[in-house]
Amino acid sequence: MGGLLVTCVLVAHPASAKLYSDRIVAVVNGSVILESDLQRHKQPWMRSLASFSLGVIPPGKWPTEKELLDELIIIRLLEQEAAKKGINPNDKAVDASIGLLQQRNKLPHDRFVLFLAANGMNYSDFRELWKRRIKIEGLVSNEVTKKVALSEEDAQNYFKKNQGKINEQYDKLMQSLAPPKPPETPQAEPQIPTHQEVFVGGTVRLKLVTLKLPHGASKKEVQQVMNKAKRIVEDARNGADFGELAKKYSQDPLASKGGDLGQMAYKDMSADWQKLVERMKKDQVAGPFPAKGTVVIFYLADEKGRTLKKIPIPEKYRKELKKQLDRERATRLAEEKQKARSEKENPEGAKAPQDPESEDLDENLKKPTGILSPEEEKEYRKVRAKVIAIMKHDKIEARTKEWIEELKKNSIIDVKL
Repeated sequence: MGGLLVTCVLVAHPASAKLYSDRIVAVVNGSVILESDLQRHKQPWMRSLASFSLGVIPPGKWPTEKELLDELIIIRLLEQEAAKKGINPNDKAVDASIGLLQQRNKLPHDRFVLFLAANGMNYSDFRELWKRRIKIEGLVSNEVTKKVALSEEDAQNYFKKNQGKINEQYDKLMQSLAPPKPPETPQAEPQIPTHQEVFVGGTVRLKLVTLKLPHGASKKEVQQVMNKAKRIVEDARNGADFGELAKKYSQDPLASKGGDLGQMAYKDMSADWQKLVERMKKDQVAGPFPAKGTVVIFYLADEKGRTLKKIPIPEKYRKELKKQLDRERATRLAEEKQKARSEKENPEGAKAPQDPESEDLDENLKKPTGILSPEEEKEYRKVRAKVIAIMKHDKIEARTKEWIEELKKNSIIDVKL
């Protein structure tokens, strides 16, 4: 059946806009899924962000369009269920999670925003998507993971029934969890943004943590101070009070005041500070930055009268950004090839996933169950982590499928594709 048409405005450039028709492909309890949602959901990079194990797409397989839509429908159902149960992560939790993601990928905020732009996404859209991910993961944890029980007796009985097959079963599980390779498509050219967002006018209230570098510091000493600063930044992004962090760690006269610089206008700042602060949002942490024998961390505690403005990025700077993106993409491709080569040469290198119940099971292991003979017990201990991983995965998968089917039964879903 042909989908309905919705007229929308797509702003491609601040100075120009065009109309296009975006087809409705499904309606879930009155909530619309558009064809543009589906097209975005199929992009390889988006797939990595939406990699929920929802039992729709067969393991190791690149999804068909119908499977993608089925997955989107379930995600919409889960969003609605999370809203009913009041699961809604606050801004600090979302920003802290994104901060950790940036750290793991060694991408400072500015470069991360650039990376998003090269993949056709602005930061605000990504942030909403990431918030959705946190929300759904919290819901699944409450409704599935925490309700899946696993005992030492279960694990030993499973081992007894499947002796000689555990390693093979575990290898199959690891292969199924590996992300599928997307279809071969021409590499898209990076989309370098034409404008950047800055805040102009008004005043800001900054707080500062300053860590001193030893006089004539060696590279090792500089790195030690930087590592300490990074831990402070991580604490701040995880919700710690920045003023208290400044009192505890900062090494300048403002420490006793929580690093508070008071309300400031841009004209009162150095050019470098102004350039940094005009891109910061309220409650954002920036740094650490080396600065004249110190390492500094900034926190934007408050703002008054600032206005968000889009300004053109000079062509010279855009060319530099493209070169940087090209270098980073080449490095990333090289790393992916190296990883694939290593996995091919060492297929046994994967470790058993850590299981949240493993400590409890370790305690139970000390208690005799009478299920296994002494010889079987020795063999069981060698593969116990794999047994637990296999059982946990199977139980979670079964529980997830049952739960989602129940949600579907109690919903009105109209597929128009």
